[in-house]
Amino acid sequence: MGIVEDLTSELQIARSERQYYEADWQDYVTYTAPDMERAFNRPGGVCAPDGMSVFRQSAARERSRKLYDPTAVWLLDRLASGVGSLTMPEGFNWHGVGFGDPFAPQPTQSDEEFFELVRDHLFRVRSSGRSGFALANRSRLLSTVKLGTGVLFPSENEDNLAEIRTPVHYRYVPLFEIYLIVDAQGADCGFFRVRSLKAWQAMMEYGGNVSDKVREQADDPKRKNTEHRFVHACFLREGGFEDAADISRSRYESIHFEEETRHICRRGGFFEFPLVVSRWDRDGLSPYGSPPQAKLMSDIKSLQSLARDGLIASSQAVRPPIATHREERQLDLNPGRINPGLIDEQGRPLFRPMIETVNPGAADAQIENIREKLRVGLYGDLWQTLLEGSGRTAAEANIRRKEMADMIGPFSTNIMAGNEALFEREIGILGRRGAFAPGSPLAPPESLADSDVTLVPTAPIDQMREAGHFEAIMGFQEYLGIAGGSDPTILDLHDREEEYDLTRRALGLPAKLKRRPEEVEALRQERAAEATEQKQLAAGERMARMARDGAPLLKTLGEEGGLDGLAVS
Repeated sequence: MGIVEDLTSELQIARSERQYYEADWQDYVTYTAPDMERAFNRPGGVCAPDGMSVFRQSAARERSRKLYDPTAVWLLDRLASGVGSLTMPEGFNWHGVGFGDPFAPQPTQSDEEFFELVRDHLFRVRSSGRSGFALANRSRLLSTVKLGTGVLFPSENEDNLAEIRTPVHYRYVPLFEIYLIVDAQGADCGFFRVRSLKAWQAMMEYGGNVSDKVREQADDPKRKNTEHRFVHACFLREGGFEDAADISRSRYESIHFEEETRHICRRGGFFEFPLVVSRWDRDGLSPYGSPPQAKLMSDIKSLQSLARDGLIASSQAVRPPIATHREERQLDLNPGRINPGLIDEQGRPLFRPMIETVNPGAADAQIENIREKLRVGLYGDLWQTLLEGSGRTAAEANIRRKEMADMIGPFSTNIMAGNEALFEREIGILGRRGAFAPGSPLAPPESLADSDVTLVPTAPIDQMREAGHFEAIMGFQEYLGIAGGSDPTILDLHDREEEYDLTRRALGLPAKLKRRPEEVEALRQERAAEATEQKQLAAGERMARMARDGAPLLKTLGEEGGLDGLAVS
């Protein structure tokens, strides 16, 4: 029980340190992301003892109780969709595989084909409906954009080790459940996950290894839905190392226990850090990221206040408060209704509006100014400019793509950095299942037997960055055409094969488009042989033509004695 007490103490420290972030998250959810984590949008915060019962009365009303202008909401939705299509679009291979050593030589043809084989297999695993990757990754991306931090948990399919299509299950972890821990360098090194499970769910989750209290409730039909809080703690193991073969000596230790009874439900470990954490922006070495609307919250709150006041002013202009002559008088303001006794003998009404100078559009200009700030701050103007980009020249379109890469690039890099942990986790799971063993379809060539491989980003945002290389190559070809016209020897300095490789990589084209070196050599030899044969045929035809054209001349000279004269002389 000692280790559970220590972990509980560490959890309390993590909870107290996260209170500052939870206040900000509650504002983000209230004003910009009503569709996100409900636990941040309730009285008492995440640790409220009543769970989510506050939402069982009127969840819709509570979610949007302070939302009067949806500009920030749909701008963030558009930003999340745009970033997703630029970094991890569905149906597109948004990363490749390459050498992990930055000083490694350029991969050979067989190396590139093996890398593409591994990449294609990973995307087939993710695309499986039972893996859950599409939904979990989408939720992770939304949480990254709207709350600043998104967490994905790729877990090994331990129920069926022979399953090839789904060796990995991908699950989204809500931000209110996770407490991240980083080391002195800001690297993720541990976490606590606190979640509520019903008694019957806990029995299934932990295979019956729960406390007597939970087991009794799970067996009771009337109490099986009673919720209990379970803690999953993961931290660096003392004496663990990366290349361990035994889970008991793995780098990370994992413990599941009940928060109330301190009963340990499961104990194990991970060879790789099990979470994939992506952050929009990061403040120093903070374990949590900062969303794009963090610097715009004052404008967003002002916009909601102005929109609310504008709504009130519109209501007052249409249905203003009415003053009557007598207290017991009541007005029926429905169309066509008669109100007897509400005028005097001179025909003057005995009632009048109390407010007659309401201007519902007084704040429209100010509201539009704030909306324009939000469009700029949340990149809405960039997407709109791209949508209105029809009719541009190719050069203008490339410039606009480069601007997008420059603006979104730094944040997309933060998102893609989390995918390196995803790749390591997936490769580790596949490797332990023998996917790269000799005889396997994914067995690496001998040149890669002891090489370190890593993820190589090839998403559309990365291709936008590489577009500059392609444009430079095209411009250089124009220069060579002009320079080679005046001095052909300058073409001797240019390596056309290297230009082909650079262009193919810049455009993200697969290695299969390039023939293997032996195939290229055979093709060149065949072409050289055909050229030699054509040259010999051309020489034979030329000799035959000369003989054919010279025969009449010889006959004419022989008849006129020209040949005799030539012979005598």
